[in-house]
Amino acid sequence: MRVKRLAPTVLTSIFILASCAGERGAPPKARIEEVVVHKVEMGETWGSIAADFYGDADRGGELAVYNGTEPENEPVAGTGVRVPLAEADIEYFEKRLDATDAYNLGLELASKGDFGEAVEQFGKALRICPFFPDASFNLSVTYQKLGLHGKAAEELEMLVEKVPRNPVYLFALGSSLFHTGDLEGARRYFLESLSADAGYLKALYSLAVVCEKTGRKDEAVRHWNEYLRRAQDGEWAKEAKTRLGRLTEGGGG
Repeated sequence: MRVKRLAPTVLTSIFILASCAGERGAPPKARIEEVVVHKVEMGETWGSIAADFYGDADRGGELAVYNGTEPENEPVAGTGVRVPLAEADIEYFEKRLDATDAYNLGLELASKGDFGEAVEQFGKALRICPFFPDASFNLSVTYQKLGLHGKAAEELEMLVEKVPRNPVYLFALGSSLFHTGDLEGARRYFLESLSADAGYLKALYSLAVVCEKTGRKDEAVRHWNEYLRRAQDGEWAKEAKTRLGRLTEGGGG
């Protein structure tokens, strides 16, 4: 199963079919037919993983217990969690695979620059499987590439409600709002992106830009200095130095 995201960031979810040996915690009430090992991505929770595999976020607690932990102990990005599948779950998962076929076709079309058809395929994937974060994200990015930033923002707003702590999703929403002229909204989501991942330099750079444009000179100077401290030789360091220089010399942004 190929599951990727388009720029600004490409991440991969890894789904590995495994045997059901070595179960931990209390098993679900239904008989387990398969166990899937899922690599946790940034921002995922037990609830979002349960929604992804079962179509039911309320089963997140059950999933946490199965992995030998309490529901309040959210899974750590980069680790593998075991997802037991009963017969009904497998049927849902197979439907998810059908959605993934449409999603992957959308990726291929987008990579060729056929963004209109890519939108259709991502939409098809979401009609088959409404909770499909990668499809939602890539649909929004494709809207951005078409210049439809308002539609991208609408899609991303729904996505961050379902997956609230993913810095990439939050940044993308801030970017779309920026391009619609909603600078206060953009600032909010760049800040939230940094709250989720303090090292996300794209969000820090963009936050400095939006602070300039909204007249927050002192805040902009602070963020530019922080960006340059972390990325002295980064791809946007030259522009950051220029912008910082204009502000500290008494100019405007």
